[in-house]
Amino acid sequence: MCVVALAWRVHRDWPLILVGNRDEFHDRPSAPLAAWDDGSGIVAGRDLQAGGTWMGLHAPSGRAVVVTNVRGAMPDPAKESRGALVTDLLRGGGRFAAPVEADLDRFNAFNLFAADGTARLMTNRPKPRIASLAPGVHAIANEPVDRPCPRAERLRAALEAVVEAASDPAGLLDTLAATGDPALFLHGDVYGTRASTLIAIDGKGTAHMVERRYEKGGRPAGTTALQIRIG
Repeated sequence: MCVVALAWRVHRDWPLILVGNRDEFHDRPSAPLAAWDDGSGIVAGRDLQAGGTWMGLHAPSGRAVVVTNVRGAMPDPAKESRGALVTDLLRGGGRFAAPVEADLDRFNAFNLFAADGTARLMTNRPKPRIASLAPGVHAIANEPVDRPCPRAERLRAALEAVVEAASDPAGLLDTLAATGDPALFLHGDVYGTRASTLIAIDGKGTAHMVERRYEKGGRPAGTTALQIRIG
């Protein structure tokens, strides 16, 4: 997942909106958005190479988590899986269910949003940091959080417009297909946008989740839409 925006407790009808594109190598195997069959309560796509996920929801609690990598840092295969961090945070159990800043350098470079009763930013670039997020619209991408990122700003502005208009967030899925400069959607035969995902929780406690998947060259590869009652 390489560009993400979060609206936290500012939309009139949707207390939580999380939307973003996952950019990845096309030959990295993954499973579509679905409720996992392991009893964890997680609803997410799945990275079949490492076993974790990049963005998902914990249906019993309404917890949502998403991670991006950070460019410019060579990955170390000896480090812990960022997807496993997301999975532990989602289900609220495991080694990294409640990380502290000292844990964050155990992972390759990342930025992460986690939201349930509170919203937090976690990152280890430029240094380990866990910060509470105020109600508002926030965005992250593949840059360290202390650097400007036009791609993240474009998506943040689009989500902010939805909040200000009190409009349906479903239209953001079309926004995620935007090209130009900066492009939100990356076409490519080797590497590109693999999925556009929206998680929106309404005021009645129902999560609306949509995943649009793409093949090489940005060709559509299917859509999954789910409605999940939280709790």
